Order: sequence, then structure tokens, then C-alpha cells
Amino acid sequence: MQMQACLEIIPQDSKRVLVAFSGGLDSSVLLHLLTRQNAAYEIIPWHINHGLLDVASQMEKFCAEQAYRYGLELRIDRLDLSNVDSNIEAEARHQRYRLFEQSCLPGDCILTAHHADDQAETFLLNALRGSGSAGLRGIARQRRLGNAFILRPLLDYSREQLEAYATAQEISWFNDPSNQQTRFDRNYLRKEVIPLLRQRWPHLQTALSTACDLQSETQVLLDKIAAQDLISLSRAASGGIVTLDIIELLALSAGRRNNLIRHWIAQAGMSSMPQARLQELVRQLQSRPDATPEISMPDYAIRIYDQRLFLVPQGSIGQCSGDYEFGLQS
Repeated sequence: MQMQACLEIIPQDSKRVLVAFSGGLDSSVLLHLLTRQNAAYEIIPWHINHGLLDVASQMEKFCAEQAYRYGLELRIDRLDLSNVDSNIEAEARHQRYRLFEQSCLPGDCILTAHHADDQAETFLLNALRGSGSAGLRGIARQRRLGNAFILRPLLDYSREQLEAYATAQEISWFNDPSNQQTRFDRNYLRKEVIPLLRQRWPHLQTALSTACDLQSETQVLLDKIAAQDLISLSRAASGGIVTLDIIELLALSAGRRNNLIRHWIAQAGMSSMPQARLQELVRQLQSRPDATPEISMPDYAIRIYDQRLFLVPQGSIGQCSGDYEFGLQS
């Protein structure tokens, strides 16, 4: 199959296709493929300057030159991460995707150049972090983000294949020096661990890609079960707050209970809860009927009132010690 066929993932009625363009090999190949299309949609290369690298300005200049070469107008956004003290990579990703969501219009598609090597690295990283099926499904081939869709058309291709294509087509790209620093977990896997694994298991990427697909199927089933349980066990308080009945929750099997709580949190748009905290929450719920457990996360806390479980946003936590209004309906 020719690599051009990967772009068939783009809906025919798309109005704009925005390419997350770093100037690296992956996104340079993706942009080249797009410019060879005879499509009706507008192509917009989109460079986000995180300001984290010494070569950030050089990368931005390179991207502008490449866009000009293709006759395209480059969109540039710059993030301010100067006040971020820890986990800068995660915060950069959060801000990047929030920018995508806020900026896109109905009919837009955002293309990122994640490929098979990225998928393998993501699976291994999430496995080492103790992720469940939601994490082990890896990078989604496509998903909705606000008004738009995020698409990853290169997920079936390895970096080696992208390099071969770039060489054959005489495509220039910018080598990010930070990719060589093995102090970053992903780079360590890429440079030190995966090459050893591939010596023993040459089809590593294919095997891990299959594992991601199977975990994705598993997660779909888990989400359907959780959605059914949420209907059965939930009750709406005023303001649209969805609460869980504790007695019915504890009557579920352990796996189904945990699955429901994770789904409930995700549906509220809150950050996922680590397994250890989830287990502590259930332990506290089972301790005694009048227990008032509190499990805190950066953006919310889980509390009990009237034998129901509430998700309380962090901005409201201070009110809970007094006469916090849980919004109960009669």
C-alpha cells in the first residue's frame, strides 16, 4: 500500500486540515503527503512553540520556511510554561490540546504525525506506569476534540518507513537535539530499551500495535457496562451534579465498581484517579456506615453525603467543612 493512502482517514467533507507541524521528520512527511493531495480542504500547518528548547526559535524559522516553500501560510502559537515547576511535558501537552480545542471550527480536522514507534513507546510507558486498558490502548487513531477531530494517519508506519519516504522525496526536516537525551523516559525507551527488544522480537511494533487494538476493544466494552451502571446507580442533584448511591455501589463486584467510579469521574471531565487512591476510597466506604471519607485530587475531591458519593470541584472544597450546598433534590 502506498503511504498516500493513509490520508483516506480524512473525512471528505472536511473544510480545513490543520497539521501539527514541529518541523521534525514525522510532521514533515505528513505535510508533504498532504500537499500532494488534490483535495478541496484548506491545509494549514500549525507550529506551537513551547519555548522549552534553546533551538525553539530556529525550529519556528524552519517551519515558516517549509510552509512558504509549499505555498502555505503557517500558523504560529507560543506557549508560556515559565511558571511550570514540574512535569513540564504533561503541562505542555495539556496546553497544546486545549489550544487545539479552543481554536478549531466545525468541519476542522487536526492531523498529528504519531507513528508506529510512538505507539509502541506509549504502550510500554503506560504499562510501566501500571495503566489499565484505557492507557494500554495507546494513541487513538482518531477522536473528537471540541468541534474538530484529531486524526493520526501515520500510526501504521514505522519511523524507518518515514525516513525512507523522506529520503526518496528529498524532504528536509529539523533534528530536535532533545530527542537524544535519555534522561527523558520516552527517549530512554527509544534509544536503549526498544532496540534490544527488537533484536529478540523483530515484530515488536506489530505485536504492541495489536495489543493496543485489543485493549481499545476492551475499553469500549468497559465503557458500555459503566454507562449502564451509571444510569442504574446515579441520581442527579440540582445543577446537574451526578451522584452515586453508595449501598448499590458496594453491592457491585470489585471490578465493576472500580470501572463505574473511573467512568463517573471521566464523565465529569475530571482527572483520572490512581489505582491506590481508588482502592483507598473503596476501603473507606466499606469501613462503617457513618464514615465520611475524603479522597482529594488536584482538581476535585470525592465526598459522602446522605449515603451518596459526590465529586466536589477543588474550588468548592473550602465550603464543605461548613454548610456546603450539595444541591440535593427532594
